[in-house]
Order: sequence, then structure tokens, then C-alpha cells
Amino acid sequence: MAEAKPSIEHLQQQLQQAEAAGDPWKQGITLNNLGDFFKNRNEQVTARQYFRRALAFFTALADLDRKATVLHNLGGSYLASKDYARALEQFAMALGTYAALNQPLGQGIALNNMGGVQLTLGQYEQARKQFILSSSFFRSAEEPAWEAQSLENLAAAEAAMGSPKATIQSYGRALEIWQRLNQFERQAMILNRIAGLRAAMGEKRTALELHSRALALAQKANIALLVANTRASLGKLYFEAKNRDLARAEFLAALQLYEQQGEKSGEANTLINLAKLDFAAGEELVRRSAGIFRQLGDSQNEEAALALLQRSEPEMQSETREAKGKSA
Repeated sequence: MAEAKPSIEHLQQQLQQAEAAGDPWKQGITLNNLGDFFKNRNEQVTARQYFRRALAFFTALADLDRKATVLHNLGGSYLASKDYARALEQFAMALGTYAALNQPLGQGIALNNMGGVQLTLGQYEQARKQFILSSSFFRSAEEPAWEAQSLENLAAAEAAMGSPKATIQSYGRALEIWQRLNQFERQAMILNRIAGLRAAMGEKRTALELHSRALALAQKANIALLVANTRASLGKLYFEAKNRDLARAEFLAALQLYEQQGEKSGEANTLINLAKLDFAAGEELVRRSAGIFRQLGDSQNEEAALALLQRSEPEMQSETREAKGKSA
């Protein structure tokens, strides 16, 4: 059973007790906890006020470990506010503090966070360098899960740079780690991503094999949306290979899971893909899809769906839509 999080009243009481006792270390700890409380409530301005007060205590106490933690929290708060410049600044300061402590895990986390910010900003080469460094620190710290996540981030940066071969290689390294850790969900997600890259390179047979492996792992992990996304991807490949029966079977299986999970976007896109397989029933399916997009407030996709009603059967059957749920 998860431990209950302290209430704001309890944390404020702890702070009063620490102040009354004249204990600066406990004051710093409680101020950081208060910052976390407001950060988790997305009240970032208030959160940063508490983090800065905590930082002042730990700086005065020369407690580098706690100082690094607070700097990391400050960076996370600025990131949540989309203040990327200040987030990078705080993560860089955390990196320097962890380096002074000779703490590879902390350095890896700080570099990984910096890379994430730079990836968001479109600074792909800088992000790539940070992820390479962070993965090496995680390896030194013997933290394989962190290393695998960093390698996945590296692959994302390489994909953004238009380097599919390097992307596949980095995903492959992450995949090997998740295999050692028996982490089925991450394996399936990576195999799906590699399959997408292989398909884009024209290697459709390889992509089918990879998606099939991913499906078995997603089912083993019992992640319904991941199973649905993988089936939708298989359906798309079968559609492109003009194997209508297999495409229909995969799309129908994906649709059922999307409906069960309440994943409306995936449901709507899969309805369109089924409409392209069955032109006679297509109008009803497209209108159902457009209705779902309308409910989601997605006018762009609603209009795109309705535009399909004006297309001929050959045009309808020329392409499929990506039908990804939130666990892509």
C-alpha cells in the first residue's frame, strides 16, 4: 500500500517546529518538501519560492548532496513552466554540484534532463551529445534502466536529425538492456519504433516481423493500448501490402481495444482505415470517425475525415492513417 503524502498543514507544522528548534538542516528539508508539494500541484511560482529558500540553507550548510537535489527540483519546476533557459541553467548547476560530489548517477540525470530540454528546443546536436554523456555516466553508476532510457532519448535526437541508421543502432542498444531486465513493455515500444523506421526505409517484411515480435511482448506485458497500437501498425503494413483480410483483422482487433480503453483518437483513425477497406460501408464509418474528432474538439481531423466522402474508391484505398493511442 502506497504511503500517504504529507498534507500542507503537516508540512507547515514541521517547518514551524524546525524553525522553533533552530535546526537549519530540517528547515531546508521541509522547505524542499513544501516545494515538491506545490510543484506536484503545478503551482510552480510558489514551488520555486520554497525551493530557493531550501537552496539558501543547504548552500550555507555546504550540504552539496541536498543542494544538488534542490537545483534539480528547481530545474524541473522551470521546465514545467516551459521556461527552458532557466531550466537548463538549474540543471547545469546541478550537474556541476554532482560532479563535485563525484556522483555519476546524479551527473547522468542532470545531463539527461539538459538533453531533454535541448531536444524540446530543437537543438538536436547538443541534445545528442548530452545523451551520449548521460548514458556513459549511467553505465558507470551501474544503472541499466537509466542507461536504456538515455539511449532511447539519444535515438529520438538522432531521429530528429534525420539519421535513421544511427537511430536504429541506439534503439538496439536500449533494447538489449531492456531484454536483460525482462522489461516487456519497453521492448515492445522500441521494436515498434524500429519497425516504423524500417518500413520508411522500404523494408516492409522486416517491419512486419518487428511489429509481430512487439505484439507478442505487448500481450505479455498486458498493456491494452500498446497491443492496440501495435495491431494498428500491423494493419497499416498489411493494407500497404494489399493483404485486405489480414489488414481488416488487425484493424478490427485494434478498434475493439481502443473502444474498451476509451482511446478516442485511435478509435477514430482506425474507423477511417476500416472505411478504406470497405468502400460500401465507408460513409458510416467515416461519419462515426468525424463525430469522435468533433467530440475531441479536433476540427482539423474532423474536416479531413469528412473530405474522404468526396473521394473515389481508388483514392480512399491509397493510404492509411496512423492510429496511435497514448501508449505508443
